[in-house]
Amino acid sequence: MVAAGGTGLAPVKGVVDYFADHKNEIKDITLVCGFKSPDDILFKNDFKLWKDKINTILTVDNGNKNYNGKVGLITEYIKNIEIENIEEANVIVVGPPMMLKFSLQEFLRKGIKEENIWVSYERKMCCGIEKCGHYKIDDTYVCLDGPVFNYTKAMKLVD
Repeated sequence: MVAAGGTGLAPVKGVVDYFADHKNEIKDITLVCGFKSPDDILFKNDFKLWKDKINTILTVDNGNKNYNGKVGLITEYIKNIEIENIEEANVIVVGPPMMLKFSLQEFLRKGIKEENIWVSYERKMCCGIEKCGHYKIDDTYVCLDGPVFNYTKAMKLVD
């Protein structure tokens, strides 16, 4: 499962593309993705292709009169996703901090194992070589040690 919020879709697009074209390598994949508004949706043409190949949930926080898709936070849709084998399920979560926090809570409530969850702390990085300290959380330099972390490590990073 891949959960992405806003521009958080960009770093996982390759994963979604790959498994959409190689479904024989996995049991199942679901993409749940949220944007602020219909105008903010990235990769609109890709969503059209993905919907034919994988389980896709696309939602916006605020729709408009021309939008006829799902409206609401992705956490509401995560609650309703049925996962066949919860013991083997893996999750990738990328997005803004609040989306990460509440999406992770929902996945943990569903019974996803902590070690099967991967998060990405995608934020503005300055130097990228641990010199500026801008992207340091505790003793971890996200620019060098990440930005992708297993949840077992990420849950200990206090920002």
